[in-house]
Amino acid sequence: MSMDAKKSMGWTVVLILMGMAALYGGSKWLVLLIPAAVLVWYGAGPMLRSGRN
Repeated sequence: MSMDAKKSMGWTVVLILMGMAALYGGSKWLVLLIPAAVLVWYGAGPMLRSGRN
């Protein structure tokens, strides 16, 4: 598995965990989780590949 795929899967797991925390935490947690999720979403966006191939 390539490094790009591993990073993508890692960020996906982080976003899923944040979603579950929002479901169980209630509306008070949304004030914290929504900006954090947006930062993760843009941070995990596609980047230029730096590999040899």
